[in-house]
Amino acid sequence: MGGDTNTIANTMTNKALQATLDKLSGQRAYLDTNCLIFFFDNKEPYFSVVAELVRACDKGQFFGFTGDVAVAGLMVHPYRTRNAAEIARGKAFFNRKNFITVLGHSAEVFDTASRLRATQNLKLIDALHYATAHHAGCTYFITHDKDFNAVESREGLEVIRLSDLVSQH
Repeated sequence: MGGDTNTIANTMTNKALQATLDKLSGQRAYLDTNCLIFFFDNKEPYFSVVAELVRACDKGQFFGFTGDVAVAGLMVHPYRTRNAAEIARGKAFFNRKNFITVLGHSAEVFDTASRLRATQNLKLIDALHYATAHHAGCTYFITHDKDFNAVESREGLEVIRLSDLVSQH
């Protein structure tokens, strides 16, 4: 019986993920730091979902973006543990051509982030990610951060929560 429940949950997850991939087709989407950490750390249940998103981005099904601050956040652990292989892996991942575009954070982006922090009660780092996505013309913002539960489509961005794409067994 447990196997049947898992099969149903996996089918539901696959449907939710496929619907999201269909929605992302041809669009611009920003990947929050937590997505990248789940991917690099191979952390389930989110790794499988993020791996599919990364694969779709790699195939050119949608245009992936992230920010310098997300890359910096991802690289903290490899630097802290002095893991040369993981440092090289992270750098190589973001140096690939025609893949995930890494964006800088301009004064205008920081100003928008400050406004979002003030009006949406987001942590400044989360507001910075969101503002960066907005200024890059993204239509989707993919995250696992619960701070975005109260943030609906603002600034022309629709929040996609990883938790909505993962079955809750």
